[in-house]
Amino acid sequence: MSKDMTAVFLTWNNSLSSQNTIKRYDTSVKLFCKMVFNEEPTEINSTDLKRLRYSDTINKFVKPLRDKRVKDSTIKSHLIAMRSFVRMIRREKIYRNVDFSDLETYVLKVDNLANRDTHHHSPMSLKELHEMEKWLKDNKNNNRKKLGDKYALLIDFMYSTAIRSSATFLVRWEDFQVVDSPYGGEWAELNVMDKGRKLNTKYLHKSYYDKLKSIFYNGKDTDEVFRELSQNTLRQYFKEYSEVIGRNIVIHSLKAGAAT
Repeated sequence: MSKDMTAVFLTWNNSLSSQNTIKRYDTSVKLFCKMVFNEEPTEINSTDLKRLRYSDTINKFVKPLRDKRVKDSTIKSHLIAMRSFVRMIRREKIYRNVDFSDLETYVLKVDNLANRDTHHHSPMSLKELHEMEKWLKDNKNNNRKKLGDKYALLIDFMYSTAIRSSATFLVRWEDFQVVDSPYGGEWAELNVMDKGRKLNTKYLHKSYYDKLKSIFYNGKDTDEVFRELSQNTLRQYFKEYSEVIGRNIVIHSLKAGAAT
């Protein structure tokens, strides 16, 4: 592990605009470096960068991900993150003999990765939400942790708040504040930073907040509410349930349904 590259990686992380971006970009860069260099980002050196070719990007990264049915728009996002990291290496001037312009302009940019696979996701109805909650409880409660119940409450939370999944998994207990409503009763005010550093404020009935705490709270206000759950597992559950009902629904269908 290079001390210079470790410093560059830290500086790059600190330069990103939000926790959501840091998490996404960090995942993307580590994935690219693992697939293409078989190294961590802090281990790549000037030789790795000088030897990197467009064919490596296509054959070692783009095609394997496409073969796994990863969307072009997702692959494009991974490459955007990698170019961002390369720009920071260039800015820190630790490898002066690398042609960074060539890397950014040609090697790490794939023109036919336009967002050809993006589309508006069909919304999930309230009836479909409740049916999926029942499916999760009936099929995924196969251990003492009652994960089916927890994932059912997770999708109900996402539908109730219309918060994106990336932001949902970053919500901490300290982001809630119990307040008195001018219309009577107590509510839990939730302030969460969503896409584009946009502050979203949502209100949940106190009884709903208490239910969340009874199931997920472990005594630390700094913990993420859904820390024991996984976005990848949730994504897999949506894929399985889509096959059950014969209609393609994805995580974003929750937000689309809430908006509808």
